[in-house]
Amino acid sequence: MMAATGLLDRLTPGDHVCLIFDDEPLRTRSVAQYIRAGLRDHHRIVYHGPGSDRVEAELTARGVDVRPAIDRGQLRLGGECPRDGTFDPEATIESWQEEARRAATAGYRGLRAVGDMSWAVSHDERLPWYEAEVNRIFAEGYVMGVCLYDRRLFSEARLRRVTRAHPSTVTPETDPRAVPLFRAVRTADPYGIRLEGEADLSNRQAFTAVLEHLTEDRAPTLTVDVAGLRFADSAAVRILVHVMDGRERVRLVGCSRMLRKLLAFHGAGPAVECLP
Repeated sequence: MMAATGLLDRLTPGDHVCLIFDDEPLRTRSVAQYIRAGLRDHHRIVYHGPGSDRVEAELTARGVDVRPAIDRGQLRLGGECPRDGTFDPEATIESWQEEARRAATAGYRGLRAVGDMSWAVSHDERLPWYEAEVNRIFAEGYVMGVCLYDRRLFSEARLRRVTRAHPSTVTPETDPRAVPLFRAVRTADPYGIRLEGEADLSNRQAFTAVLEHLTEDRAPTLTVDVAGLRFADSAAVRILVHVMDGRERVRLVGCSRMLRKLLAFHGAGPAVECLP
């Protein structure tokens, strides 16, 4: 229990985490710590899930100053997703974009989302796609989110599909000293993206969605800061090469010798400049 909650307190805007739990104390403790940190950091906090009255009582019992935060508009509890029983991933992503705009306009330093994903038991088909695509919002570096998945409701096969769509997954066994496994945050100057942590099979869909988002903007020069990328498997490097293909110029900053070898092996073109 302490492992999961210890890591949640280290999250920053841009992080998108799948929290897998199998008992209510872990869920309650995690939500309380996450929301408490958001109040401290002057973030707007949105909790989506059933039983808002119960959640308010649980948070209050754990010492979270809930009612004043609700009254001043910093915290919102409740609201089913999907509201009418029909899951529209594109509309849901647009609603999060609008939520982020409202939070920024109101002067908050970030937007914290937390979602009880029990509703998704009956929405399997497009759920992994949604969880991967919403990383595009998190990559802007303003929104952070924790998705709560109850292991008692989802099969292991379904959990594997959704965890690969998240940059990081937290379980009771997660090392509390670890930073989130993978972060990807877009940069404006220079234009590009900063990659940190580890890119592997566990977060493959998230990694792909974030990088492919860059292809929608055809800026001539793309800078990819990989200085904080501790590990990338061969498939991740292949995805990176695909995204860089066709650009006039790509600068990889902080490129290790091993990464250079993998880039060359997967056919990185002459436009790719690897800098130490």
